[in-house]
Amino acid sequence: MANKYAQHLKCNYLDRRAALRGEVERQLIHLFTGITLILLIDAAGDMALPLLLLFLIFYVTVSIAIILDKLPLPLSIFLCRWGRPSKQTIPLKGTILLLCGVIFSFILFPEEIMYASIVVVTFGDSVATALGVLVGKHKLPYSREKTIEGTVSGIVAAFLVSLLFVTPVQAFVGATGGMLLESVIGLQTIRESNSQTVFKFFFNDNFLIPLFSGLLMFIVGLFSN
Repeated sequence: MANKYAQHLKCNYLDRRAALRGEVERQLIHLFTGITLILLIDAAGDMALPLLLLFLIFYVTVSIAIILDKLPLPLSIFLCRWGRPSKQTIPLKGTILLLCGVIFSFILFPEEIMYASIVVVTFGDSVATALGVLVGKHKLPYSREKTIEGTVSGIVAAFLVSLLFVTPVQAFVGATGGMLLESVIGLQTIRESNSQTVFKFFFNDNFLIPLFSGLLMFIVGLFSN
């Protein structure tokens, strides 16, 4: 018998207005998560990496528990409102991949670039998605879902906040590259295990944007010195 989470995947009880409200709320949570991660990493100091790994283990454990019906059904319905169950069949996938991206950025890049990469994936992605849904009217020529208004607003938001951590050139290149990557990555649905499962799981903006934008800012920094 299908588990409780699977039974509510399509979220058929959500009307368009509720779905729109859920999208905006989801992006606010995404934004808040980015701010929280930056503050926690800064406050944790040498314990930042173990703390991030602990959070990752926690969210993976909760995700598995939901799939196995070890958590109450109301939590599944909660995820149906603030997640994308009809498109992503792994609960908390976005948060898990965001933590993976932040952990790799923490290991690979200098501190200021790591912070800026978190800004791009949270501020930029949140603003681009929210404004794209609310006011976006002109589709990008290569995307059926993303809009010009959303992508441009995401670049501006990511650029402005990234200035707190990196140079203007790094901020612009990182924000532009990250948001252009966001505009071409679609949500990947995983419904069965096969040779492409791992690729599909990690082909996600929450994971790829901090790595890609961080790499761009790192390269710009090398040529600037």
